[in-house]
Amino acid sequence: MAPSEYGNTMKKHFFTHISAKRFLLSLALGSSLLWSPVTLFAERAKPVESNSATKENSTEKLLNNTERMIEQLILEIESENKNSAESDELVRNPNQYASFSMPGIKPLIGAITSAFGFRLHPIYNDIRFHSGVDFSASEGTGVHSTGDGIVAFSGYEKGYGQKITINHGNGYKTVYAHLSKSLVRQGQEVTQGEIIALSGNTGDSTGPHLHYEIQKNNVTVNPTAYFFDEKHPAKLISTQKTLPEPSGNNS
Repeated sequence: MAPSEYGNTMKKHFFTHISAKRFLLSLALGSSLLWSPVTLFAERAKPVESNSATKENSTEKLLNNTERMIEQLILEIESENKNSAESDELVRNPNQYASFSMPGIKPLIGAITSAFGFRLHPIYNDIRFHSGVDFSASEGTGVHSTGDGIVAFSGYEKGYGQKITINHGNGYKTVYAHLSKSLVRQGQEVTQGEIIALSGNTGDSTGPHLHYEIQKNNVTVNPTAYFFDEKHPAKLISTQKTLPEPSGNNS
């Protein structure tokens, strides 16, 4: 391989794959690769001397060792990049790595104090669409994941307060809001029934409760349509009786 062609190949690998944290090492190794072929060809152009074979073997050995170091470095970086990409994909599409689990239980035991649909907002005192249901729950009550999935978000969001979003695959997501404490982190796998948080009173809220949503293909749907009938576990119910909403209901 000609020196210019070899140098171009080396530079292509370096500036495509080498991360910033290894730039200094890459620069040193790259310099060695650039100069070693030139030295080798220059020595071959000289008249044959008694020690020419020794010099040639030494140069070729250096070149081979350097090539192996470069190949190993590139393999390590490609492996790191692959692991990072798989981790990101796991959060976005958990159903590629785990079986689909449709949410099918209540997140906690408690009366529903505010139903899905339009209502008089308890804080802003105007008619707004309520994208989920509110469960009455004292602060610190355990909140359960309603299906297997991957935690897509765990943190604070204006309005929702402390919030968790779980991706269950096949377009299904669940949201748990106004929490006092999250017990899971983004990217974590959870199972149906697992306690993922403690209920609270954060965000736009007038009192301790849990706000629960189900989204199908990024559209909110009525969560009560996904609660199993307690008397007939194999059957889903499409309606859920709720308590009359008091004037000071939670948001």
